[in-house]
Amino acid sequence: MIPPPREELTALTSLRGMAAVLVMFHHFMNVLLKDTMAIEPTNLIYKSYLWVDLFFILSGFVLAYVYHSQFLEGVRGRSYWRFMQARFARIYPLHFFMLSVFLGYEGLQWLLSQRNATGMVYLSEPFTAGQSTSSLLTNLLLVQTLHWRAYWNEPAWSISAEWLIYFTLPFVMFALVRLRARWFGVVACAALIPLMLIEWHFGDLGLYFAGWPMLFRCLCEAILGVLAFRCYQLGLLQNFASARLVMPVLLLNLLILAVPGPGVPSVMGFVWLVLCAARLPPHQPHPLNSPLPVYLGKISYSVYLVHWLFLDLVRDGFLFFTGLPVHQALTAGAQIGLLVILSVLVIGVSELTYRWIEAPMRSRLKPRASRTINA
Repeated sequence: MIPPPREELTALTSLRGMAAVLVMFHHFMNVLLKDTMAIEPTNLIYKSYLWVDLFFILSGFVLAYVYHSQFLEGVRGRSYWRFMQARFARIYPLHFFMLSVFLGYEGLQWLLSQRNATGMVYLSEPFTAGQSTSSLLTNLLLVQTLHWRAYWNEPAWSISAEWLIYFTLPFVMFALVRLRARWFGVVACAALIPLMLIEWHFGDLGLYFAGWPMLFRCLCEAILGVLAFRCYQLGLLQNFASARLVMPVLLLNLLILAVPGPGVPSVMGFVWLVLCAARLPPHQPHPLNSPLPVYLGKISYSVYLVHWLFLDLVRDGFLFFTGLPVHQALTAGAQIGLLVILSVLVIGVSELTYRWIEAPMRSRLKPRASRTINA
């Protein structure tokens, strides 16, 4: 039975939290604390950049879940405006705040360079490369995903991609909520083909490249999320994707990530996982309905946007004071300890940014009718 409209699907919230934490581990371990990657015996953390694909799928599913009835008969000006206003309220305030923090940090580096601070010889010249004044404008306008690695806050490339795709999603919903079920497989294959082509051409789904292909990645996966919602709405694939399969499918997804291989199978596995988790009743005792993962899901957007600041601070701090990258300055054991400390700090600061910036600004800027659900 489908829950009442606009009721939070807590298992999906928990999946979002788990994905944000694993992306954080991927960045800390793969970029900053490189010796910890050698200790991890599988490819799970290395391939955890793919959890961003879960975000895109979840966006398609959750937005269709919340807004499908508004676009059932067409995309009208007022409903479209309210949709975009709600999307802006959801993502922009925290993005703007973190961009301001990064701007202040770059300004501090500029002041130190003007004073000829010794450690600045080990750092990039302020306001150059990805943190140039021109890229600041595109980051401010949330169109930085069109760049090829010109991000002030690295993870925010995906926020930019989602923002640009939001302009098309009402039309996608209008088309897919009216689509007959027999065409779902055709549309799913059509959405997977660009992902396969991207991976075939670049060698991965976005680990070592960026730019406009990420728009196709985001759009295709949002379409897959909307299709998953339609299966949920119509009660399709009940035996194949039921609530009792949530944990087995989650473990299967972790296994796919743990072994070498392409990323597209993980995208397909995430779609399956989202459909299973959506069918888990919110009040049923289950690990994904327990307080800690749900809490991490609620602050997941903050975790996602905050953690790169800590990465930059630690990376630049070690270079500034020692002239060495972190993985050369610390033993493997010390890097593990630093990973734990950084994770705790990120979650603590994310609680503050969620409580004082993200949640209140979203509530203030959202249309009144949209303030009853965390979408």
